[in-house]
Amino acid sequence: MASQNPFSPTFGASPLVLAGRDDILDDIDDALAVGPTHPDYTALFIGVRGAGKTAMLNAVEDLARQRGWLTISDTAAPAGLLERLANAAARLLSEHEPPPPARRLKKVAVSGVGSVEFQQVPEAERSHELRSLLAALGDRLADNETGLMITLDELQSGVLDEIREFGTVVQHVTRREGRPVAFAGAALPQIEDTMLSDDAATFLQRCSRRDIGRLDLPATRAAIAGPLEERGAAIDPRALEEAVAATSGYAFMIQLVGFHAWKAAHDPLSGITAEEVAIGIAEAEQRISRLVLAPTLRGLSNVDRRFLVAMARDDEASELATVAARLGVGVNYAGVYRRRLIKAGMIVPVGKGRVDFAHHAARAWLRDEPAYAAAVFPRVGAHSYPKVGDEQADHT
Repeated sequence: MASQNPFSPTFGASPLVLAGRDDILDDIDDALAVGPTHPDYTALFIGVRGAGKTAMLNAVEDLARQRGWLTISDTAAPAGLLERLANAAARLLSEHEPPPPARRLKKVAVSGVGSVEFQQVPEAERSHELRSLLAALGDRLADNETGLMITLDELQSGVLDEIREFGTVVQHVTRREGRPVAFAGAALPQIEDTMLSDDAATFLQRCSRRDIGRLDLPATRAAIAGPLEERGAAIDPRALEEAVAATSGYAFMIQLVGFHAWKAAHDPLSGITAEEVAIGIAEAEQRISRLVLAPTLRGLSNVDRRFLVAMARDDEASELATVAARLGVGVNYAGVYRRRLIKAGMIVPVGKGRVDFAHHAARAWLRDEPAYAAAVFPRVGAHSYPKVGDEQADHT
């Protein structure tokens, strides 16, 4: 039996085979070759939880390293982003010359009287310090015909003022001054209603935006079959199609199904069977509910949740008019929440006036969670659908 499972259902881990993203990565690679004038030299990857955004950042860093570039990787949160980036840039610059001092000598006393005191660089000067460091590092790397790739994950969770300052720095160093300092960031779709709508965050607004969405059927097949082939394993054709259907093209679910099907298999090298895939699917659906669906639901408003519970009454795609009637609201009102839930990655449009769950596991999970429904509708029970007339409910 093959010893190493080829799938990695861990947030932030890169899959053995990154399928369905070649076009995006080709554009980024082309940008690194062309330079700061290329529109994809600064890029944003936007997608729901588990869509594979962090894996894309990892792949971008790999592209940069293959070209001999240096990389700085961080997350936008917690606070202190500018200082962390400045420290990372200083460490890289120290390979070529001593980094600028982070503290100023304020007073020195001699003859055993007094002490040495340092003055911390004021908060307002940290962006200037970062700009100076990136400019110096960019110049050094340009001399060697290489560059620096900065990647930031979870941009939607960053401190707005820090993201603004970072954007201003990169705007000057990269776009205006033409130094080889590229940027790729990743964020949940909610960023479009926060930072990307902020008038002061013009840098992010000017980055190219690439949607990291669901994989199509050929890419999903490749994402499942490819890692198995890499390990010398096989899968029954019918079992492969069942695995593909169970994932809904969702990157994290692909890793979950593949991992647990491999784990359930008696001998993957001889071929994973349909029965073993079924075991893997069942385990994957339980885990995706806890790891992805539950955290996403916690971030939704009360009315968003009511919309989803109303949809869960249908065995297949729901008519928006039917959902609105169950909620006791007009179709236009329900359409507001339809758009929000599409952006959150919970539902998808499947034709005029119809929506379905983005992942089919969500329907069964909602139906099996009476405690959740009772929490949303504490006075009417788990399977009742009250009218939505109080706008304040949207903020509970």
